[in-house]
Amino acid sequence: TRVRESAFKEIPEMKVDTGSIRLDFYDNAEVDGDSITIKVDGRVVLSHQRLTTKPITTHIRIDEANPFHEVEMIAENLGSIPPNTAVLVVNAGEDYYRLTLSSTETKSARVRFVYDPTKTKKSVVYQPPNESP
Repeated sequence: TRVRESAFKEIPEMKVDTGSIRLDFYDNAEVDGDSITIKVDGRVVLSHQRLTTKPITTHIRIDEANPFHEVEMIAENLGSIPPNTAVLVVNAGEDYYRLTLSSTETKSARVRFVYDPTKTKKSVVYQPPNESP
């Protein structure tokens, strides 16, 4: 059984000030057969999707009425090169984020988005620390 635990010691949190967030998932480095399921706030929005060089895309609505969302990437398999790694490109209005996510059979990767209309604009590349499974 899968342990519902994040592969990050601390879950990355991104403040956004736009109503719509676009999430694009790609295979990281070499396409090796990784498949993922994506949950937003505990609900499956993409299931058994194979990562490639073409994006797997979903959108999240975020605003004052819905100010907080947690996105979870669950490894359906580890591909031929474990662990299951993905690049997540986030477009939130004028902001751009690029994250490297890693998930195993026992740990998933999570990212939180928080609506903050007063935040400063920026682009970020987040590289999580290497952790052993």
